[in-house]
Amino acid sequence: MAATQSNEALHLGIAEQGKILALDGNHKEALRHYREAIRLTVQHKSPDVFFQHYTQCVMESLELSGAHGEVIDYCKKMQDFLAKQDATNPMVNQGIASALEKEAIQHLLRQEPTEALPLLQQAQKRGGRGKLPLADQLLNWVQRGYTVDPRQVKDAQKRHQYFIVRRDKVDPARAITLPKAVSPL
Repeated sequence: MAATQSNEALHLGIAEQGKILALDGNHKEALRHYREAIRLTVQHKSPDVFFQHYTQCVMESLELSGAHGEVIDYCKKMQDFLAKQDATNPMVNQGIASALEKEAIQHLLRQEPTEALPLLQQAQKRGGRGKLPLADQLLNWVQRGYTVDPRQVKDAQKRHQYFIVRRDKVDPARAITLPKAVSPL
């Protein structure tokens, strides 16, 4: 049991440092930390919740770095993975809805509302109206034919607390900085 707690403390600390780096705008280094945390969760067979959380952190840093195509790829893989899970589990349905929302947002940030519209509709249908307020708002805008520019999307993301990596959620005392020689790739 102590080894498991030690392993989890290690990858939690590394991911926490990744969050600090991301909040400071150093997404390249944040991604290195997140990916090492993911590698450790897999190596130590930690509960899936860690893997899922760190993957979400990776997608956020990729999005904030402008790597929208990579985020779209992650979202599609997540949807494929979740589609093979227990369809009666509400968390699976919500996970798919969130992945659809995130994929749609990438298209809006790339100023591709035509691609975003069906994804937002699917996200709202799967998640339920009111469950993904950002998707609801963006869907409303796109359906009305409004021009939705990246600044408007980013403002809406802030209003709806879209990002999970936020200063009020980070514990710097837990953070563990990776040595430069450590590369999870």
